[in-house]
Amino acid sequence: MSTIHQCATLADAIGTFLHTSTQPCLDLALRILPPKIPERRDVTSDEKKDQEPRSSTDLVLSHGNTEGSRTSAAILASSNGAIQRLAAFTQYFESISTSDMDTVERVYRTEMDKEAEIQRLSEAVKTLSSLKSEQMENLRRENEELLNGQEACDRERIRYRTMQEELEAQYAEAEADMEAEYKRKLQEEKDKTQKRIKTSKAEIEAESKARVRELEDHNAELSAMNEQLKQRLSGIEKKLEAKKARHARVEKSLEEDNKQLTAELKQLKSEFPVEGQPVEYYAEKFQHISDAIKVVSSRYFQKLPERALTHPEAVQQDLSKLSPIFDSTPIWQSEISDFLRLEDVQHVISTCLCDFIWQPFPLQEYLPNREVVGPFLEAVSNSLSASGGRSESAWRVLTLRGIDDLGGESSGVEPMMHRVLEILQPLTVPSESAGFEKDLFKIINESITLWKAARKDEARFIVEKNPNPSDKENWQAEDTRGFENVSMPLNEKIDTSSITPLCIFPNILQTTSGGESVRVHQGSALFPTSPVWIQAVLEKKEHEEELAKAVSDARWKVNARRMSSSAGPNSPVKERFS
Repeated sequence: MSTIHQCATLADAIGTFLHTSTQPCLDLALRILPPKIPERRDVTSDEKKDQEPRSSTDLVLSHGNTEGSRTSAAILASSNGAIQRLAAFTQYFESISTSDMDTVERVYRTEMDKEAEIQRLSEAVKTLSSLKSEQMENLRRENEELLNGQEACDRERIRYRTMQEELEAQYAEAEADMEAEYKRKLQEEKDKTQKRIKTSKAEIEAESKARVRELEDHNAELSAMNEQLKQRLSGIEKKLEAKKARHARVEKSLEEDNKQLTAELKQLKSEFPVEGQPVEYYAEKFQHISDAIKVVSSRYFQKLPERALTHPEAVQQDLSKLSPIFDSTPIWQSEISDFLRLEDVQHVISTCLCDFIWQPFPLQEYLPNREVVGPFLEAVSNSLSASGGRSESAWRVLTLRGIDDLGGESSGVEPMMHRVLEILQPLTVPSESAGFEKDLFKIINESITLWKAARKDEARFIVEKNPNPSDKENWQAEDTRGFENVSMPLNEKIDTSSITPLCIFPNILQTTSGGESVRVHQGSALFPTSPVWIQAVLEKKEHEEELAKAVSDARWKVNARRMSSSAGPNSPVKERFS
């Protein structure tokens, strides 16, 4: 029973194996059997003979396809020969060694892997075949649609060709009709045009004949007029020749007159040497002189001489005697004093230039009635200038030439040098006196050269040295920056009305021959309302009060000593002041 049970179990396993395997696996198992087992080979051959019409693989496959639900016992009952083969196969496996079994198993696994790969590839082939079938079906349907579309296109093409032939026939017919109509209308227009041409030709011929007759008549008139013009032209040419000759004589006479006038003009220019320079030329020269005066004043009068430092009151008195402008200028070391002292020096130099150099008609001092002749000549100049034209300039130049020929013109160098040095001598440092005289001489010479050119100018120059506080266009207030903050005393009014405006540099005007007044150089001045004057008055007042107090104290002490000496040695007065 155990053997039968084992065979049944083995048959069940082999049946299951035969369900999942193929013929190559069975062939492989049969190939690996040992070749020399006689008794088993007989059994196997007998079994093969018994099963000749039907192979074991077919049997198993057939059973797997038709009776997959049957049990292994039913299979054994219906297949006696197969059981015998399995028994022999089982006996063979029992007789082989373990190593042979490992070989069989390894080969079996290899074949099984190959079988699995074959099945996978088979499935892939089936999938690809299915896809290919679908694609082929799609292509077939698309091909049918394309064939149907092509047939529709062929039908449409045939229809269009038929329509084209009909349209071509209609176009040919219409073109023939249009050509016939065009030829007909062209012939009609041709006939009408020929008729108009014939009519117009006749009209033009008639008009031309009339125009020719008219032109012939006009030509005859022009010929007659031409003859008349020729006769008149001949007369005009004769008159023109006469006029040309007369013109030549006049032109020759004018040339001679022009030469004579040119010579006379040259002589007049030599006799009346009136010259002219632009306003900018004089403005630059006067500005240069003004700057030079400021430089010289600052260079030589910035510091006081020794006598002015030790005896300021005495120097103040000397200066006041020489010029009243120093009455309001304190002479001591202070900013106010330094500023006013330099302004006074510039005033002295500028006013001396106006008095000695920049005079309309400078005359020598030895001339008789000098004080009367100068103003008289200036009055004549003013009168001629008011009348306009060049009469004043011509008269002025001739008058100055006459004064020069008489030797009556004054250069003004020596008097001005003497006057300036005399006034400023108390303020001049002795070691710098020579340098100051040299620089002053340069300023005077430059001023003389400039004034000589101005006197010969066609325009008339006017020099103003009296500042007008209300005339801000011609007079500029001197810069007093730094002296704005003046400490005014309480309940006290500072009176500067007695102080006259100080001319730092004159205002220079020019009157043209047309009567127009042009400013050449704006004057500069220090006016009494300037804060610097107020500060100077305060300082002078304080100084005078201190000086008066010092004098009073000194007198009191002197009187006290006198009283003490007259009373005796034991006098109570002496004891009081001792």
